[in-house]
Amino acid sequence: MHIRSVLAVAVLMLTGGAAAAFDCKKAQVAGYTYDLSPLAKEVVLESNSTTPPTTTGTLYRLNPCAALAAEADNTPEIDRCPENAWVCRKVTNYKKGEKARVTEVNAVAGISSKSEPSLEARASGNESPKAFHWKMGGAEVDKVGWSADIKFICNKSAKNEDQPKLLGFTDGVLSLEWSVPAACALGDDSGGEGGGKEPDGKDDQDSKSGGGFFSTLFTMFIIVASLYLVVGVMYKYLVVRASGMDLIPNLAFWREFPYLCTDFAQHVWNMVSGRRRDGYSVV
Repeated sequence: MHIRSVLAVAVLMLTGGAAAAFDCKKAQVAGYTYDLSPLAKEVVLESNSTTPPTTTGTLYRLNPCAALAAEADNTPEIDRCPENAWVCRKVTNYKKGEKARVTEVNAVAGISSKSEPSLEARASGNESPKAFHWKMGGAEVDKVGWSADIKFICNKSAKNEDQPKLLGFTDGVLSLEWSVPAACALGDDSGGEGGGKEPDGKDDQDSKSGGGFFSTLFTMFIIVASLYLVVGVMYKYLVVRASGMDLIPNLAFWREFPYLCTDFAQHVWNMVSGRRRDGYSVV
């Protein structure tokens, strides 16, 4: 077993326990489930300001469910939104008689393939939140960390096709307000469409919390086992100068482990079934 192969397997095990990608269809807020998938599309917002002798246009592209798609090939690479951006800000300067010039482009939210939003809300009693915040950090510009804060408001009388409202971009924080039916929890028939826990919410929540516990426990087990394998292999390789199968930490124990499990299971079975064996067992 080559050292590189062992390390590669260990790294895959370690990274395999990472959190799953953000699921817009089953977004969790304060214990309630929201289906934001109708909003899984690119939205473009634009504002213009007069800056004599020019006009400055600020364009925002965003998708609350995934990173933005790559821009068209005819867009100069230097003028494109960064890869993995969920919210992008592009500033263009216009002057009469001259070609438009992009003066600024950067990620307001999303800086890597692992970037995911956080959903925050204040629960009120047994009712699902009628508003919550979608937040995600982005690039750092002039030592100021940029981020996006979208306030989703449950509004059954609106349409999911409605555009979000641009509140402003201050101190690197882009603030938006989005009033749509998708912002109502699933199963919530009071006050808003969609929304909340299932009618028998308590049992459903208990099952979710139970599943979450075992999922977390399993993830922790994978991480600990991977660390054990990586550290053990490195120690055997660098200190003991072992090679091949001897790189596996505590190899003798793991060779005997199946037999130990078999003996333990047999012992438990004998106790449960009431069988007892006197004398010595033939080895």
